[in-house]
Amino acid sequence: MRVPILLLTALSPQTALSFITPSVVRHASRVDALPTVDEVANDDFMKQLGHTSQIIPLLHSKSPGVPAPELLAVLQQQFSHSDGIRGFFAVYLTSPESLEDEVPSVLVEAVKGADPKVMVPLACMNVVMPTAMTIIHQDAELKECARKTAENGKKILNLLKGTELVIDNCMAIDRVCADLDGDDELFLYWNKFFQNYKYGHDEKEAIGMAVAEFC
Repeated sequence: MRVPILLLTALSPQTALSFITPSVVRHASRVDALPTVDEVANDDFMKQLGHTSQIIPLLHSKSPGVPAPELLAVLQQQFSHSDGIRGFFAVYLTSPESLEDEVPSVLVEAVKGADPKVMVPLACMNVVMPTAMTIIHQDAELKECARKTAENGKKILNLLKGTELVIDNCMAIDRVCADLDGDDELFLYWNKFFQNYKYGHDEKEAIGMAVAEFC
């Protein structure tokens, strides 16, 4: 079975949530449960998964906890590099909290404030990859998990909807899905991406439908 390794579809919801230990959840309202700015700015992808498991309960806490400016400062540093963005969304998009209707305002601000040249392609991948997995998976439960993850990915991409980079990336993805030719940088990037994961006609059709609203 083909399992993407770049982002969220590398992790099942159970695997992603295994990073949330009882002690983290129990003390989620404490400032010392928050990873440091230096940790999220410098640690690699695997460590970012653990950092995110600490951040998620604080993002969705209904009781007073970490002040929003401190939480925002951590997210801004985590979103300053690819490993941080990938690590955050690998856990967040497969977490129960991500199924809530509204994206927390602190997360909205952090996403919109990140370098779009880094954030946008990864946000697009967070729609492309789980959408493909809804076709690739044969198990009904795995298909449903992938569908929910893709919908969560759309909620994040929707925060950036209408921006030039989102439109350009999604139009390039759409052209790849339609098996069109192209030699521009974005088309070549996404064409290679699709080739690497061996996406076929059915996956392309589903992905094309998923990104159409962002073109």
